Amino acid sequence: MNILITGGAGYIGSNMVRLLVARGYNPVVLDSLEYGHRQAIPESVPLVVGNIKDQAIVESIFAKYQIQAVIHFAGYLLVEESVHDPIKYMKNNVIYPVTLLNGMRDHKVDKIIFSSSAAVYGNPQKLPIPEDHPKNPTSPYGLSKWCFEELLRVFHHDTGVRSISLRYFNACGAALDGKNGEDHTPETHIIPAAIRTAQGKQKEFFLYGTDYPTRDGSCLRDYIHIEDLAEAHLSALDALAAGHKTDVYNVATGEGTTNREIIDAIKKETGINFPVREQGRRAGDPHSLVADATRIKKEFGWQPKYSDIQTIVASAWKWHKLHPNGYGH
Repeated sequence: MNILITGGAGYIGSNMVRLLVARGYNPVVLDSLEYGHRQAIPESVPLVVGNIKDQAIVESIFAKYQIQAVIHFAGYLLVEESVHDPIKYMKNNVIYPVTLLNGMRDHKVDKIIFSSSAAVYGNPQKLPIPEDHPKNPTSPYGLSKWCFEELLRVFHHDTGVRSISLRYFNACGAALDGKNGEDHTPETHIIPAAIRTAQGKQKEFFLYGTDYPTRDGSCLRDYIHIEDLAEAHLSALDALAAGHKTDVYNVATGEGTTNREIIDAIKKETGINFPVREQGRRAGDPHSLVADATRIKKEFGWQPKYSDIQTIVASAWKWHKLHPNGYGH
């Protein structure tokens, strides 16, 4: 199967590309390289450098590679930035991908998996969070994900294109072989940011929010390893290929870990007691996000294998030791 991977040179997308190649699929990557890295994808995989809003590029990919399905990762993802520049996020995450959907319709591609987010829920009314939980995003980023999910529902009724939106919670860790990991500028994710501090690349780690209604006052999150996340996408792809209807699933473990607990795990793994400075809450951050992932486990037979905190932190530390300057050097 020929599969278009938008944002396939990014952190999660590149790991997905590697899994698809290993399982005998033919991925084609479309990435602007604004945040992605050419070095993150195998040389054998076609890479088209461009933006999904560019109709000519999108049309050429569908025509040249006879695409049969799409996995859509491309999008902006900085929660705090979205609070300060909401229009940027709505344009890039909701409006620009319409070109992609039009290309699918015109070329009769009827399957798409969308990289959604737990940010659609906002501060939860109950934990763990089921898929039918009310949607009250606390950031424009979360709102943009919710809007595109709804657009996919409408698009299905209009065109017959079926979609599965995967609401991941906190994607983290690195490929177990150490070849793929997080290389963001700026780096806002807790695990790589803390590891950078342990490596001496920044003087101290900033812990945002210490007065939340959680067991230690810091944010509570449900962490999912990128290897497990990629397998969830493959399960969704198989389901769509078998005729599955448009639907939405949480992808997570159902277990919560606080920011303080993550910091302690990194200090233990690295053996480095790096300095931590406590700061106020970061704009747009819900205090607790822990999923009910019953449906994807029951319906697709998916189970996380590598999402315990020890494996997550160890794999991330391995990546950063092997790539002290990221992909570029």
